[in-house]
Amino acid sequence: MSQPASPETLKTLYENMGKIIEDFSPLLKTNILRQEALDINIENNTSKILEALLSLNTYFLYMNIELASLQRACYRANLPAEKRYNIKYINCVILEGYKYLYGYKSKRRKSLWMSKIKPLLAIIPEQEFEKDYKELENQIIEFGENNITNHEQRNLSFHYDREPISVYDMLIELSEETEAQRMILFLDLLQNTTFFVLKYIERYNTYIHIDTQAVLKYVFSFSDIDIFQNSKDSLYTTLEGAIKNNSIRLDQFAWQQGFPTKINQHFKDIDQDLNFFISQFMQVGKSAIQLTYLYIDLASASRAFISSEYVIEKQLSLKQINTIIYEGFNKLFGLEDNKGDSFWEKYIHPIVLDDNNKSTYEEFSALTEELNIFQERINKCGVQRQLSVHLDKGIVEVYNMLHNLGPIKEFQKALQFLTILPKVLNFFTKCLHIVDARRKTDYEKKMQPTYQKLDNLIDLLEKSPNTPQKEELMKMINKLKTGEFLDEILKRKK
Repeated sequence: MSQPASPETLKTLYENMGKIIEDFSPLLKTNILRQEALDINIENNTSKILEALLSLNTYFLYMNIELASLQRACYRANLPAEKRYNIKYINCVILEGYKYLYGYKSKRRKSLWMSKIKPLLAIIPEQEFEKDYKELENQIIEFGENNITNHEQRNLSFHYDREPISVYDMLIELSEETEAQRMILFLDLLQNTTFFVLKYIERYNTYIHIDTQAVLKYVFSFSDIDIFQNSKDSLYTTLEGAIKNNSIRLDQFAWQQGFPTKINQHFKDIDQDLNFFISQFMQVGKSAIQLTYLYIDLASASRAFISSEYVIEKQLSLKQINTIIYEGFNKLFGLEDNKGDSFWEKYIHPIVLDDNNKSTYEEFSALTEELNIFQERINKCGVQRQLSVHLDKGIVEVYNMLHNLGPIKEFQKALQFLTILPKVLNFFTKCLHIVDARRKTDYEKKMQPTYQKLDNLIDLLEKSPNTPQKEELMKMINKLKTGEFLDEILKRKK
């Protein structure tokens, strides 16, 4: 069994990754400037070859920088939830990177390799080039066939899920060793790619004039401004507290979500009224879990930004903040095409309608209006979100998007969202009180036979062998019977 890396080894790796960012960032910028300055409309084979090789080199440099930034953010993370936040994106970056390089199925013909590198076989009639091309292509194909990336994990990491406990299970099962192995295999492929690029770019290199104005557009970056100044340390600590508190809350919510399954496994003929009541509580709990993810992810991305040493590290953190807000809002409240399937509409709205209370409906309507106004701001970030997740528009487009990101604007958006979320959490609490009040009135008499069945189940469990699962289930049943289970949830959401 392999031994975990020592603190000294991890620190050395962290510094080496920093050196990669420091060395590759100016090379990436220069490479992009050459790409943008190259007139690919000229019917010249040398220009076509150079344009293709520059594109591949830009890809290599960018992917190394993004993975190095992720690894460094993982190292700086103090809390398990914060570390998991960063680790989950390793698979995402590799999958999106491979998809752009070679593609999957029907998208393959539009990939960088097929659209730009493969045509060089007809332009460079050399056996050596064909041999090197086939060797590298075989390595690329082998990487894709070995299931090194995980598409389901990628979707849960980027998009969350209608069943938020699936995201929780994915996060808990994340292995730092597994993700590190993914990275090592992909970095090996990138290394072989750069050997290929540098060998032939040297042969077909030519002078490209870069306009002064083009150079100047990359000289200044808003991400290089210290927007927090003297408050940086206190904000960093405050965000750590937010991650810690919401991680505890998330674990509690996840534990509660397992209750219906455990009850049904041992109690097949559970009363329908009780089932409905438990179901409504769990649905509000799902909404609360999604909200908790947003707190943890936004705080983790913000801490990664604050603690970053290099400008492009900060830019990569900003694009994650944008993605988190977009995707989190989409699941919790919905965008134009899926509002009916959002947590807000699917789980919260029915409770409001059943309550038949004017003040509740007015509060719900006011919150909905505030969310709709914020959605208008989210809608404007659609292109930015697309470039933050996918590379299909090209690395140059992604890099320009990163360069133009303004930390003040992105943090204002995050702050506005974080101002709304506590109001939503308070409304979730109100919904839980509504459900609980209904239990105490409408269902109390109906549920007496069910309570007797619960007593019978407790008697049976007491006679069975002692196991941790038995003790946990008995505790859950007793808390449900007395109402303590519900009281605990209500207190945690206050």
